[in-house]
Amino acid sequence: MISGNISIVGKPNVGKSTLFNLLVQKHLAGATQKPQTTRHTIDGVLQEDEIKYQFIDTPGLNFNIKKNFNRVLNKNALSAIYQSNVILHLVKYNQINNDDIKVLENIKSLEIPKILVLNKIDLVRDKSKLASILSNIPSEISDYYDEIIPVSSKNSKNIDLLKRIIRKSLPKDNQNKNESIFNKKPIEFFVAEYIREACIRYLAEEIPYSLHVEINKFEESEKLISIAATIYLRKKSHLSIVVGKNGSMLVKISKAARIYSEKLLNKKVFQKIFVKYDPKWKDSEYFLNSYD
Repeated sequence: MISGNISIVGKPNVGKSTLFNLLVQKHLAGATQKPQTTRHTIDGVLQEDEIKYQFIDTPGLNFNIKKNFNRVLNKNALSAIYQSNVILHLVKYNQINNDDIKVLENIKSLEIPKILVLNKIDLVRDKSKLASILSNIPSEISDYYDEIIPVSSKNSKNIDLLKRIIRKSLPKDNQNKNESIFNKKPIEFFVAEYIREACIRYLAEEIPYSLHVEINKFEESEKLISIAATIYLRKKSHLSIVVGKNGSMLVKISKAARIYSEKLLNKKVFQKIFVKYDPKWKDSEYFLNSYD
């Protein structure tokens, strides 16, 4: 069997998690329109015939290194890249800028296949313009890639083509012994990520980036899984916003997260979420250990 690690990398908010979920055919990674939804590397396996693809979703590379948090996210992303057999560098087809070039600077010296994936081509109304879009990529960028593939994660355009290119790029003699990162992550990790994704989707712009989710209880019986979780907030003023009038926002967040948990676990889920103010949650042992 041919197998290999395929890392999906890029700057924040280019659609890495949406592409990842599409490729592994499961909703494992949080995918929203807001940057830095992904904080951890997450991987999922897709097996087709004699090919085992291990796709790795990575946090967006953010080169504002004045923030310690961005350094942590970059370290996670780069560690996955260095364990890869193939790299997918995802960019917006019409917005290749200095941040994308900085990502290229971090991968161009690696002697493994690199594929430049131009996402969001569903926004190109005149498909005859795709050829000119490809030809207009400067050679100082395009020369570093083995393939350049335009795709749409939204409508699955060229996803099968992308998989065929990846399949050709995997080393034929590779017996990938790397244990799946997905297998190392407990189910509670994904439950917490579903809650955080719902917070990012429904709450005001700044709030999701100042919260953290911990799973306090995960009990499984024959027909039901009972979950208790806590959302920690760094600002006391955010408490009423997250809870909502008569608890309406918290109910909305819990329902959205529960639907994803039930799909993943294939079982009914009873979920209770608490909200607490803790300005120092980034220093908590739980949070720090989650990035080991």
